[in-house]
Amino acid sequence: MGLKEVAKEAGVSHALITHYFGTYGGLVEATLERRLVGLRTRIAERLRDAGVLSRPEELIGLLFDALQDPVHLRLMKWVVASERTASMHAFALQQQGLVLIANQVANALTPRPSPEMIYTLELIMLTAVAAAVGYAVNRHALAGAIGASPDAALDKDVQRTLAGMAQTYMQYAVPVPVPS
Repeated sequence: MGLKEVAKEAGVSHALITHYFGTYGGLVEATLERRLVGLRTRIAERLRDAGVLSRPEELIGLLFDALQDPVHLRLMKWVVASERTASMHAFALQQQGLVLIANQVANALTPRPSPEMIYTLELIMLTAVAAAVGYAVNRHALAGAIGASPDAALDKDVQRTLAGMAQTYMQYAVPVPVPS
């Protein structure tokens, strides 16, 4: 589907779509960016809930839910396959979503988090996102590699395992200062 078909389906002119998005790639990137901002907003809202840090599976669940959405996953695959990662890097650099979330988590853990603590949280989150995206993109092959079916039960097991790994690492790698 090209921009003309998108414009026709949306009931607007091709010129209007071209004006706002430039190319089909620009439209895909803008759509993915909007979804990523929405995901970050949902995670930030969930972090305001008391006790959510003791339930990392809920936070990882938001990421898995987004990645199980076939439209979201298709957009991500398209960006990677079309080698448009430079523009996504620019978006990520501008938004710094993981930095914002790491700061929110750090501030929930202690009143004055150290830069080292925040950086460790950023790495934990970056690793969790990388694992979740890798699983979502290669779900069938990875399931086959362990002799399993790519189904909802396996998805839940992978989600639970990743959340447990992140929580365990956080307990050992993120020192929370004791109030004096």
